[in-house]
Amino acid sequence: MSADVYIPLRTFVVTVEFFSGGDRYASEIYRINASNWHRAEQAAIALSDDSTYYRPEIPALSRAAVARAVPV
Repeated sequence: MSADVYIPLRTFVVTVEFFSGGDRYASEIYRINASNWHRAEQAAIALSDDSTYYRPEIPALSRAAVARAVPV
């Protein structure tokens, strides 16, 4: 038998920046509930797949995410 583990979620504000060849051309902000900053950044990158700024035809497209915890 195993005990259920409850991991509390925190709210993070995550900025996703969009780059073309190393030059930033856009950014979006997401509010994410996650167990830690790394998962918040991963979730925001996944959500940014639906962004109007995410266009695979853009040369050397890349993204970066930075999460900040929202004070309780």
